[in-house]
Amino acid sequence: TVTLSVDASDAPRKIFHAQLRIPAKPGTLTLYYPKWLPGEHGPTGPITDLTGLKFTANGKTLKWRRDLLDGYTFHVEVPEGESEVTADLDYASAVASEPGYSSSMSATEKLYVLSWNTLLLYPAGYGSDQLTYTASLRLPAGWKFGTSLHVASQAGNDIHFEPVSLTMLVDGPVIAGEYLKVVALTASSEGPPTEIDVAADSAAALDAPPEVWEHYRNLVKQAGILFGAQHYTNYHFLLTLSDHVAHFG
Repeated sequence: TVTLSVDASDAPRKIFHAQLRIPAKPGTLTLYYPKWLPGEHGPTGPITDLTGLKFTANGKTLKWRRDLLDGYTFHVEVPEGESEVTADLDYASAVASEPGYSSSMSATEKLYVLSWNTLLLYPAGYGSDQLTYTASLRLPAGWKFGTSLHVASQAGNDIHFEPVSLTMLVDGPVIAGEYLKVVALTASSEGPPTEIDVAADSAAALDAPPEVWEHYRNLVKQAGILFGAQHYTNYHFLLTLSDHVAHFG
């Protein structure tokens, strides 16, 4: 199990901080930054926006080096007697449109689309289904959020999520913002809860006519009729209403 703490309190400045606590044993610990991502059709992990990387154990700085052949791979030297490595890193979100889906613009002064793959490392030797991540997120004061991840607890701006596999974590982005509206798309008698979480750069942008939400409610109903089942416990559509973030699924 890896513990991942993300601090997005600097989201309006497009700078994000993360700390990971990774189980380890003495010797060389090999870690990867995600390169191949679901829904992205190439090795588009935004490694060029990763910065501030530092590894410690019990407060002592560890020696590490980047792999000579693969820039997404890091080798950390773990001393005798240590069983956990702490990795600190920063992610500088793009400020101009770039190719690469989640590596492109994902934050404004008022909202943020958190793609977990931009803020984590994972140890070599395991498939993504074999790794469990316990993630937490700190948001700017007053911001709200939406995600399909299950929340274990929340205290003010700090949200702690239930442990999930690395596969499910990367597949569960978070949308957050100062202006965020949650619209229920199903009634309690209509099966798994379904909602649309909408973030915008202004309060006025969230003021859609009622028929707009009815279109989405009809979409959910028709999908149920078409497929005959809902293979999920809850469903969150995440929608940004902004001219300043990239268009990606």
